[in-house]
Amino acid sequence: MRDTYMDQFRSTWSDDAKRKFRHQPVTVRHNYHEHHAFSDVALAALIERHPRDMIDFCTMGDDATDHDSWRAGDPGALSGLELIEAVRKGKLWINLRHAMDQDPEYRPIYDAMLADMKKADPSFRPLVAEAGILISSPSAQVFLHSDVSETMLWHMRGVKRFRTYPVKLPYLNTDDVEAVLHHDKTEDIPFDPAWDKDAFTVDLHPGMAANWPLHAPHRIENQSGVNVSVPFEISTPQSRLQNSVLFANGVLRRQFGYVPKETRTDGLGALMKRALSFAIKLKIRLFGETARPMPKSERTFDIDPDAPDGFINRQAA
Repeated sequence: MRDTYMDQFRSTWSDDAKRKFRHQPVTVRHNYHEHHAFSDVALAALIERHPRDMIDFCTMGDDATDHDSWRAGDPGALSGLELIEAVRKGKLWINLRHAMDQDPEYRPIYDAMLADMKKADPSFRPLVAEAGILISSPSAQVFLHSDVSETMLWHMRGVKRFRTYPVKLPYLNTDDVEAVLHHDKTEDIPFDPAWDKDAFTVDLHPGMAANWPLHAPHRIENQSGVNVSVPFEISTPQSRLQNSVLFANGVLRRQFGYVPKETRTDGLGALMKRALSFAIKLKIRLFGETARPMPKSERTFDIDPDAPDGFINRQAA
């Protein structure tokens, strides 16, 4: 007999949302937040069975311009419920990478969400799509950054203020995207609070989802409650094409001392850049590249549900 439980969950897209999807910031409604998989008990069980090397435990400061305050920590032997309690009381951010697309209990929700996006836009053809689960404290924030994948954020619990900014200077310098593609830096980009007047701003409540254009800078400030969200990171023919041009620009800049100014994806120049990107990536695939530690990956604190911020700093060596 077919399991019909998932049939009750769906998203609702207005005509305007369908038209703006992937091109302009947009929000849609859904009821996936009502699924029992996003309760404390279910999430705690997921935390305990998910591979620990695929979970990030982080904290951050209060200043929206202080990217360097983002730090990694150690959960120790705490149970899933203890970790959620530390999130509730403290200032923590947990990222369960690939939880939605790899965990059998969450995969049906992932499949339904992806189907909703395809239905909203028949031209949307994901080549690769991955989705994790974010669990964060009522006062947590995520600093301004630019993703190299197309992104959609499905919100389940709590309230978070989402802001995204135009894909142009001064909000975004494509040199920063190049650096991310070449693993020279994290996705963080410089932020000026004065830019907020130009941002698309929305408070995401349970049952809302947000989508924004490729590379659009965005940041998040939680407003209340334990926040739970599902971020989709999606590679499409369009994102791969744009990223291949930017990657080639980075090669020209780093290896040949040439300063490229063009990022367009059509024309002979773009075709040559795509060929260059393919050649360099094939070389990396065949011969590998020098391993480098991920920035900010050193663990500087231990999670403690009884501590005021949910963690205790480690003493510097």
